[in-house]
Amino acid sequence: MGKMARQQQGDVDELFDVKNHFYIGNYQQCINEAQKVKPTTVDVALERDVFLYRAYIAQRKFRVVLDEINESSPAELKPFKILAEYFASPNRRETILAELDRATGYSIIDNNNLMIVAATIYYHEKNLESALRVLQNANNLECMALTLQIYLKMDRLDLAKKELKAMQDKDDDATLTQLAQAWININSGGDKLQEAYYIFQ
Repeated sequence: MGKMARQQQGDVDELFDVKNHFYIGNYQQCINEAQKVKPTTVDVALERDVFLYRAYIAQRKFRVVLDEINESSPAELKPFKILAEYFASPNRRETILAELDRATGYSIIDNNNLMIVAATIYYHEKNLESALRVLQNANNLECMALTLQIYLKMDRLDLAKKELKAMQDKDDDATLTQLAQAWININSGGDKLQEAYYIFQ
């Protein structure tokens, strides 16, 4: 699937391998690829850093994230410091949740990374309604995939299928869309499990 999806994008995604390794849970390889990338623009460099810090968090290397993201870091990176702090300091979770409630409570969030971080924290807190509320206006493929996972967690396969349809309309070839299809197949059981196996190959 790799090369085909890459060619169909027209513009080559410099971070294709970085993102793919992250999405399939191969975090060390994601970090290795991110460190090899020579970004052609500031935006690509920033997006690379996003995946790099997320991979460190997934590996529970919270200290790296807490040490490297600071006041002068770009706004797109700051939410990941909150996520690292949430996992690293259980005694601070109530404070972090109160801050998140304030940050996400009143305005439409236009920072996709803040949406992902807030929804992830609410998900871990088993507060699925708040997670969905944060993601409700998102048009970003990753936020949509997270919404779909929350619907599956709530046993709402009907809503998850609707979300998958929206993802397919947005980008049918994306790794995340393929993974989302597999999650739904696994949740559907039976013959669909076989389909999930082929998607993962």
